[in-house]
Amino acid sequence: MDIASLASLSSTPTSSFPYTQPGLPTLLTALSFLFFLNFLRMIADVTLHAGLVAELFLGMVYGAPLAGILPAEWETAFNVLGYLGLVFVIFEGGLSTNLALLLRNLPLSCFCALTGIRTPMALSFALLTSGYGYPPLEAFAAGAALSSTSLGTTLAALNSVSKHATLPTADSEVKKRGEEIIEMTGDRGPVSVTNETGSAAHSPRCSAYATISALPVLQQTRIGTVLTSAAIIDDVVGLVIAALIPGLANMESSSSSNSELDLAWTLIRPLLSSLLIALITPVSARFILRPAFWFREVGERWCAPRREDKRWGCSLSGTKWGTESHADFVKVSIMVCVLSGFISVAYYTGSSVLFGAYMAGLTLSYLARPPHAQDEQLVGQEDRAAMLSFESAYARTLGPLQEFIFAPIFFASIGYAIPFLLLWRPTILWRGVLYALLMCIGKLAVGLPVVVWSISTKDTISHVEERTTLHSQSSSAPGPRLTPFRDRLHASLYPAAFVGIAMISRGEIGLLIAQIARNGLSMGGTYGDADGLLSEEGFLVCIWAILLCTLVGPICTGVIVRKWRHHVTVGVWG
Repeated sequence: MDIASLASLSSTPTSSFPYTQPGLPTLLTALSFLFFLNFLRMIADVTLHAGLVAELFLGMVYGAPLAGILPAEWETAFNVLGYLGLVFVIFEGGLSTNLALLLRNLPLSCFCALTGIRTPMALSFALLTSGYGYPPLEAFAAGAALSSTSLGTTLAALNSVSKHATLPTADSEVKKRGEEIIEMTGDRGPVSVTNETGSAAHSPRCSAYATISALPVLQQTRIGTVLTSAAIIDDVVGLVIAALIPGLANMESSSSSNSELDLAWTLIRPLLSSLLIALITPVSARFILRPAFWFREVGERWCAPRREDKRWGCSLSGTKWGTESHADFVKVSIMVCVLSGFISVAYYTGSSVLFGAYMAGLTLSYLARPPHAQDEQLVGQEDRAAMLSFESAYARTLGPLQEFIFAPIFFASIGYAIPFLLLWRPTILWRGVLYALLMCIGKLAVGLPVVVWSISTKDTISHVEERTTLHSQSSSAPGPRLTPFRDRLHASLYPAAFVGIAMISRGEIGLLIAQIARNGLSMGGTYGDADGLLSEEGFLVCIWAILLCTLVGPICTGVIVRKWRHHVTVGVWG
């Protein structure tokens, strides 16, 4: 039976999909695409400190913009798989977020997010209307696309740097800072360590070096938490603007009161739903989900491996059930159910699916934290937390799929959504590059609230003044000493630069808003009644800015983290 007969047979209602052997070109195309995604990413990680740049480029080569090797139906399928990878990246970011730091620094995160929205919007109006002569609504649409931040790109860049960082230049800094701590602490009290004979010894030198050498995971530091929460706020606001643009386009052709009411509801709905999710989730997690998880230690009995003093699940102590893989399967099942529930609620209420994924990760991270027992030692508490950790289970099970399959496909799908050949017209080229430069500056301004916060907050002042006093007492060499204000200002520059540079990436949210503004699409992907707000030239200029920002942001983030990470997380920002 030939292919045509199989195709006609498959069109009948009772038939199934015909299983046939794929052709060799099809197999080689899929194999080479997945292989080069990971191979080129590893090379770009070493050379550019940003592997996703290679994935974007390969997506343009294999996709419709350049070679067109991938069929259109493959691009559609990869778009779905890639967005699933984005959801996984955001979900993992929620799992690894320090919840206490998130709540304590929420005002600063909101201040940073608002700065990252208002500054690009203001610069867009200034350049596009006054310089390029675009209409105000077109400038608004372009500014809306460039005011967003790609949380997925930012987290992927941080994960890449954290996994591949070797810190080759940190040894001298570690020794120097260790010696400073030893000099400052003096005889404040030694730290007990165990020597070769098993007896307790005292070594402040070992404790100092151990403290400095233990570099924290960036997402769990204070500055990393501020960055992540500010980026997710930008994504939610970007969703609101994306829903607002079709209504603005329809208002140009209709001035009835009904259209104004629809526009008001379109604007309020995503904000209201996101706010309700953010308020209801912690209340339900605190008073419903967490008590249910720890009721008679049901959650620990299923999610932690079997121990000598505790059985696993419903099994007896003598069975083979309860290994780490069995516990991981239960935790993965819980993660899938919770993630599906959160993104479904977010989708049907008009909020962002990515916001729902982030809240799902935060919720599971909070549920798995063991309740503090007064008679339990700190080591036992940490062991329980490690065995119950959803983040560790995710890294063992879904992490490799995300790292090598889903996340690379996501960034490749961004690449083949860029109209690469149309970007090289001379007028579009210089206007796009200039606009991209302004948009980079607009996101760099996000670091200014960090500087202001560092100078004005009480904890930073006391920390720096204590460090300056200790240093002046331990130093015998005369010389000029920085004032506390200048010292605080200098210490805040690296964290501020880190936040500003990491917020430059636009990625998927910017492309989504630009496509909606160009084609007059609704959030569901259907065409509206009115034309889009962006002209062809404005759309291509906007794409230039999104592309350059998405390339420059991860590269510069990787450089600053690998070379000056110990300055970024120093003091209260660690």
